[in-house]
Amino acid sequence: MVRFLLYTALALNFSAPAVTAADRYGGWLLEQSRSSVRTLSFKQSVQLNNKIGTSELGFICDQRKNSESVGVILIPFDGTFQSDQDVTPVLIQKNAHQYDPSDLLQNWKNGAEYIFLESKDDVDELASFMKANEMNGAKSVHFVFSNDLRDGPQTSNHIAIDVSGFSNGFDAFRMACASSQ
Repeated sequence: MVRFLLYTALALNFSAPAVTAADRYGGWLLEQSRSSVRTLSFKQSVQLNNKIGTSELGFICDQRKNSESVGVILIPFDGTFQSDQDVTPVLIQKNAHQYDPSDLLQNWKNGAEYIFLESKDDVDELASFMKANEMNGAKSVHFVFSNDLRDGPQTSNHIAIDVSGFSNGFDAFRMACASSQ
């Protein structure tokens, strides 16, 4: 059922421009679409191979389900992710170039060209990790995961996500998700 939440949110919010309300928290955007899907997302665009590529990390709740389920979806830069595996290990680091024992390692589920997290405990752990890093003065956290193709070379993806404004945005997101239930 939670997987349905992510697919619904992906279809209704990320691809649909029909947003009725939006607030900014640093680089984070809190949105509510007409379909009662709320998202807190961070999008970034960079130039890749003479094209503009976009990545996005989004926390999602679907208020029509009368549940407190929140999912997370990570859409890597266009065309940079493929995996044949059901589960993708994701290392979330404080520092891009140095592993720390307090970094977070999670198993995300594989979508078509994205990965997602649907366990409440894992979502809470990710949000706490991002909030703690923001409070400790970090500018970003780094998501590192691999492409895992059976017939091709294994390469890794690295996406830096800005944490400035995340704590306030996430608190507002949680309140917005809970307010209509």
